[in-house]
Amino acid sequence: MTLLARRAVVGVTDSKPLLHVTDTYRRGRRGDVVTLIQEWLCLNLCDVMIDGQYGYATEQAVRDFQGGTGVLPVTGEVDPQTYGMLIRPMTEALRPIHPPDDATMGQMVAAYALQHLRQRAREAGGQNRGPWVRLYLHGNQRPRDPKLPASTDAWCAGFVSTIIAQAAPTLGRELPIDFHTNCNRLAEDAKARKRFISGESAVRNPKRIPTGSLMLIRKSRAKDRWHHTGVVMQALDKVVRTIEGNSAYSTDDDPSGHEVCRQMRSYGNLDFVVLD
Repeated sequence: MTLLARRAVVGVTDSKPLLHVTDTYRRGRRGDVVTLIQEWLCLNLCDVMIDGQYGYATEQAVRDFQGGTGVLPVTGEVDPQTYGMLIRPMTEALRPIHPPDDATMGQMVAAYALQHLRQRAREAGGQNRGPWVRLYLHGNQRPRDPKLPASTDAWCAGFVSTIIAQAAPTLGRELPIDFHTNCNRLAEDAKARKRFISGESAVRNPKRIPTGSLMLIRKSRAKDRWHHTGVVMQALDKVVRTIEGNSAYSTDDDPSGHEVCRQMRSYGNLDFVVLD
């Protein structure tokens, strides 16, 4: 059994997140599923060391979580019911949305972005680690050992690709762009499909950028390199409202962060991908 949370959308990959368990986990157990339980405890604000060993601290954290729900029996053990409550945010984020008859791809992408935002998708256990990161990166994450090479892929690109992969089958359509975990490959794919709009063109006519388009941030002094992406929620005359993965509610120059969040960006170094 694997703890890796992978694609849950048919047509992207056959692997799925571990959204259900049949066993009961208690003090003395160890292994990948215990690690996953500890990650979800941290994501539910019941912080505990993520070491794959179900000790007294993990048992108490489970008790704290169970007591906080108001409905679970406080046993300190993770049975299928407790596990289902622990991972409910991801279950809700992956829940299909019933589209209106006239829904566009962009509108559904924006709706799924909001759904992930509301579930507070974020890292757990360190930078670029945890169930949400693995969901967005086909099971990959940064190695725990700092001596090992880190992946160059950004989970911001995996985030937008995941919600596109949710939106397309909802509408019964093919993916408008392929699944990417790299911003440069995402931009190159969009250009090949004639879905790419430069920032210079967009700023002259923001109406060309409908809700649910993708925003790409160019690297400084580079016209064909990008390092961050997100979903456009509203393109205004001077600024763009977005929902982004691997960002943060901060004013740091570096857009890298640890969560799915809202942002407000000026057009300066932005380009766009239109999905409709």
